[in-house]
Amino acid sequence: NPKPVGTPADILAAGTKFYSELSEETKEFWSGMMAGEMMDVQSRPGKAMGGYCTGIHAVKSPFIFANFNGTAHDVKVITHEAGHAFAVHVNRDRVPAESMIPSLEGCEVHSMAMEFFAEDWAEDFFGADADKFRYTHLSERLCFIPYGTMVDHFQHVIYEYPEFGPNERHMVWQELLGVYMPWVRPDDIPFYGEGRGWQRQSHIYRMPFYYIDYCLAQTVALDFWARIQEDPKAAFDTYMKYTS
Repeated sequence: NPKPVGTPADILAAGTKFYSELSEETKEFWSGMMAGEMMDVQSRPGKAMGGYCTGIHAVKSPFIFANFNGTAHDVKVITHEAGHAFAVHVNRDRVPAESMIPSLEGCEVHSMAMEFFAEDWAEDFFGADADKFRYTHLSERLCFIPYGTMVDHFQHVIYEYPEFGPNERHMVWQELLGVYMPWVRPDDIPFYGEGRGWQRQSHIYRMPFYYIDYCLAQTVALDFWARIQEDPKAAFDTYMKYTS
């Protein structure tokens, strides 16, 4: 796995360089986040798990919550979650406040596309592992689409057949795994070999039928990736039009 270089402070410094050089709009956004201490990203004992972006409407500012753990996920936090935060920043004066972000599949484009814009600054985040990051990032995003579609298909089946018990649900997951991700060989780990892998996807329990929105957004984010390869500035101009 690609490993970021330096300390959490170094990662934030690389984030400052990225957003300062990407555009004037992102420079203003990031400097405001840093100056206002609108991020809590370092892990510490007793801190809640997870990561997310929210808005503090009283001060018209986004806020990022996360737990750095020394992996590539730390970089994803300040690109993915900051993509959400940037959209909140751009639309901070919209009234009512609830209209400052679109529906969920639209929101995830803000974040997923921002991850791709950061790839040109991968050396600052990953040093010698920069190309490894670009490869794993793109391949993971491509492989995510069949997985996310499978999560949605699985939910359609288990809601259509509410009488299914655990074994039937596991069998459905195993069957769909063969359809959507035939390259996966789960038999070495009993949890996956028995078809229980769906249980680790908390969205199935907490937010039914949300997951397909990630797939819809990923297709648009990949279109931004293709545009970035041709003309990064034109791609970001389009991203600004989309976000605003």
